[in-house]
Amino acid sequence: MRHMGVMVSWCFATLLVASLNMQGAVEPQFSPSSPQANSYGAAQGFPVGNIHTMEQQQFLIGSYSHFDAIFPSRGVPHGVATWEFKRAGQEPAITYEYDGKTNGINDYLMHMAVTGLLIAKDDTILVERYQYGRTDRDRFASASLAKTLVAMVLGAESAEHPQFSVDQKAQELAPELANSLYGGTTIRDLLHMKSGVKASDAKVIHGVFEPPAGGDAGLLKSFQERWAEPGTRFRYSCGDSETLGLIAQHLAGKTLTEYLSEKIWEPIGAEEDASWAVDRSGQELACFGFNATLRDWARVGRLLAFDGNWNGRQIIPKQWVVDATTMGPGNEQVHAARRLGYGYQVWILPGERRMFAMLGSGGQFVLVDPASKLVMVQTAAGGDPMGPEGAETLRLWAAVVAGLGK
Repeated sequence: MRHMGVMVSWCFATLLVASLNMQGAVEPQFSPSSPQANSYGAAQGFPVGNIHTMEQQQFLIGSYSHFDAIFPSRGVPHGVATWEFKRAGQEPAITYEYDGKTNGINDYLMHMAVTGLLIAKDDTILVERYQYGRTDRDRFASASLAKTLVAMVLGAESAEHPQFSVDQKAQELAPELANSLYGGTTIRDLLHMKSGVKASDAKVIHGVFEPPAGGDAGLLKSFQERWAEPGTRFRYSCGDSETLGLIAQHLAGKTLTEYLSEKIWEPIGAEEDASWAVDRSGQELACFGFNATLRDWARVGRLLAFDGNWNGRQIIPKQWVVDATTMGPGNEQVHAARRLGYGYQVWILPGERRMFAMLGSGGQFVLVDPASKLVMVQTAAGGDPMGPEGAETLRLWAAVVAGLGK
């Protein structure tokens, strides 16, 4: 990632190190407007859409920050004790090269449909910005970031179930999937998106809201064709994630929101309740639908940066997180243009340095560098993480790591 034409203002990065213990200087910055605000519904107060209109541009800002007002959702309570971030004495001045131009964070925000941007190093917030009238109390939609959360839940559950193995078949833990293609797929292959089951994402997403007979299991069992042998080919699939969600539900012995709240959300000291969209059967969506504040997303990133450890408490087994996020056999490169690998429902960045990313449609990112404990969270209402916008976000991240990742 260092060989990407990155330019970083090293003098300000040095000043940052000296100012990490100064409190209160880097406070959240709020902007009522931002790029193309009128086309996103600024004049109407960024209205919230409905299930049919939420993807129209004038409803994107409101819908992505009020997703749980559109879809039935279950609350994920935070605990009594909040773990507080410190704040740096001043923002670092970070510049990066992209498309023949040198940009800073202000430039980046002026042309990207970003609703929230937060950069933290270990326990200290370095940058916290909000646009389009969004605030630090808004819950931002996860899109596919939820997939990684499901894998994190499975990791936490693995420590409580000694007989659990990623080489078990799904039907061993979710008996209602017996004699189905998904039921005969190992958890490892599901985590790696290598089930080989020919499942349309559109049909999966429609099915969780209009489930066929048999509910979620009936939906998953309806896919009766493979396009590849399990474990041999990568294909990004909501069906794989939904199967993992069903397994996680069985292992939890309670709702996933209850389990996540007790085992992860409370222990990391989340400051706000989150929410998780549910289907008509009451099952949490494993493919998308989790909603949390920007700082709480940063807490999730920090937990991963410390390989599942939170201030001395191992919430998720370290080996699970390392296995999930290290490029290698099983987690090999699956995206040729970006040279990205794929681990346990998480994208792995190229290079010798272990870095990884939770990615979601519309420009949702949680980027993690375990070596330096840097985390960058972006919520947005537009942009393809695998398109030009995503390439620019990764270029900014490269600059952050190059300048501050010592």
